[in-house]
Amino acid sequence: MEQEKISALVEENMKTIFAYALSRTSHREDAEDLAGDIILAILGSAHKIRDDKAFFGYIWAIAANTYRKYLYKKSRLHYEELDDETADDADFIRDILHSEQLNTLRRELALLSREYRECTLAYYFEGLSCGETASRLHISLEMVKYYLFKTRKILKEGISMEREFGVKSYQPAKFEFSAVFSGGANMAYQNLFNRKLPGNILLSTYYTPATIRQLAIELGVASVYLEDEISVLEKYGLLTALPGGRYQARLVIFTEEYRDEFYRTAQHSLTAEVGAILLNVSKKLPELRKLHFAGNRLADNCLLWDFLFELTLKGRGLFVQGQKNASRDAEPSGQGQQKASDDTGTSGQGQQKASADAAVYRDLDGICYGEAYDTPEGDVCHAVSFAGYCPVKGSYAASYADYAILPAKNRYTAHAGDIAAGLDAVLAGKAEAVIPVVSKDQNAAILEILREEISAFAGLYEKLYDCAFSILQVHAPESIRQITGSVLAKVLLFQTVGLIGVCAVRSGVLEIPEDGQALGGFVYCTE
Repeated sequence: MEQEKISALVEENMKTIFAYALSRTSHREDAEDLAGDIILAILGSAHKIRDDKAFFGYIWAIAANTYRKYLYKKSRLHYEELDDETADDADFIRDILHSEQLNTLRRELALLSREYRECTLAYYFEGLSCGETASRLHISLEMVKYYLFKTRKILKEGISMEREFGVKSYQPAKFEFSAVFSGGANMAYQNLFNRKLPGNILLSTYYTPATIRQLAIELGVASVYLEDEISVLEKYGLLTALPGGRYQARLVIFTEEYRDEFYRTAQHSLTAEVGAILLNVSKKLPELRKLHFAGNRLADNCLLWDFLFELTLKGRGLFVQGQKNASRDAEPSGQGQQKASDDTGTSGQGQQKASADAAVYRDLDGICYGEAYDTPEGDVCHAVSFAGYCPVKGSYAASYADYAILPAKNRYTAHAGDIAAGLDAVLAGKAEAVIPVVSKDQNAAILEILREEISAFAGLYEKLYDCAFSILQVHAPESIRQITGSVLAKVLLFQTVGLIGVCAVRSGVLEIPEDGQALGGFVYCTE
C-alpha cells in the first residue's frame, strides 16, 4: 500500500490504537509511549501491507508484537534505572527537604497517588529502609525501589512547573443530588452530597474521565483526601473506575444548558395543549360542583388551579405505566424489570425528593440524579418548595404544588397551617373551605369525570419525554446515555410541574388573582 494511504488509515484509527495501548498499561504516559511505538511500526511496514482488507488484521499483529517488545524493554530499563541511579538523583528529595523549595515539594507530594506517597513518606520522612518500607506496605522490595524511582522523576518534573489549580478549587460548582424512591432511605447516602467535594468530583469527571492527580489539581484538594471520597462514590455506584487509574461519573446530571434548551423547546407546543385541556375541564366544572364537595362554590379560576396538579400527577402516572408495560412487552423471557416508583414522591428545595437505589437501599427500587445549576432569579418554571402528596390531619391528605408563577401569598404552603387547623370546622359545615375538600368517593368521581383530561395529560407527557430525551442525548456524555431514558421517565414530573403552571397562565385560561386565595391543591380523604 502507498505510504499516504497508510498514513490516512492510521490517522482514522488513532483513537482505537491509543485505546488498545491504554488497556495494556497502568498510566496514560505509558500508553502514549506504546501507541507511538505501534504507529511508527505500522508506518514502517507500509510496503508489506497488500491492500485495505489486509490492513486491520496486520496492524493488530504489529500492535501485539510491539507490545511484547515494549514489555521486554520496560523490564530491562526498570532494573537498569534502579541499579544505575546516580547519588545526585537519589539525594534529590533530601536536598529539597533542606531548601527553600520545601513548600513546593509538599504541594507535589499532595498530588501523588497512594502507593507513591506512602513509599516516599516512609523512606524519606520516617527514615525507613527500602526493606522496612516493603514490610510495612506489604509489597516487594523491587516495587519499593520502583515507586521511589518513579516518585523522584514525578517530583523533579512537578517542582519545576507552575501549577494552576482549576476554577473549582476556589469556586465550587453548584450540585444538588436527588433521588426518587418508595420506602425508607439510607440517610448516609442521602446526606452524602451535603458536602461540596463529592458533587464536584462527579462534575469534574462527568464528560471526561480523570485520574486522582488530575482531580487534585482541578479541585485544589490533596490526593490523600480525594481517595476516601472516591472510594465512597465507587461504593454507591456513582463513580466508575476505568483503566489507567481514571474515574468517570455514572450519574445523569441535568446541566443548565440542558434545562434552558428543554424549557425553551417544550413551551412552544405545551402552552396551547395545556390551555386546551383546561378549557375542557372548565366545561365540566358544573358537573363537578354537583358532587357537593366542600369548596364546590369556589370560583372557576380557583378550582382549575386547585385540580391542575392532580391532573398532571395522574396523567404522568398513566404515562409511566404505559412505559413500564411497553418495556415488559419488549423484554425477553426470564429477565427482570426495574419497577417504577410510586407516584407519591416529593420534589423541591429543602424537601427530600424521595430515593432508592437497590444496591444501597435494601431491596428498594428507584433512581438518583444530579442537578448542576442555580435557579435564576425570577425563573417561574419550577415548583418552589413542594410538589406531591402530604398528610394534613387524621385520614386527610393534600395533593398540591407550590407553583413559582403564583405569588407567595397564593401558594398552598402559605395556607397549610390554617387549612389543617380549620379542617374539622369545614367537615362539620361550620366554615367555608378555602380549597376543595373531598371524600374518598367524591375523589373517585372527580377522577372519573376528568378521565379524558387525565389521558390527555398522559399524551402530553409522552411528547415532553420525547423532547427531553432527544435534548439529553446531546448534552449527556456517552458513558451514561443508556440510563438517561429510565431516569427521565421518573424525574420529568419534578422538572415540568412549574412549567405546566407557566403554560396554563400564558394560555390565557388560568389567571393569577390579586387576593391571597390559596391555590394549587386540594384535600382528600384517604379512607
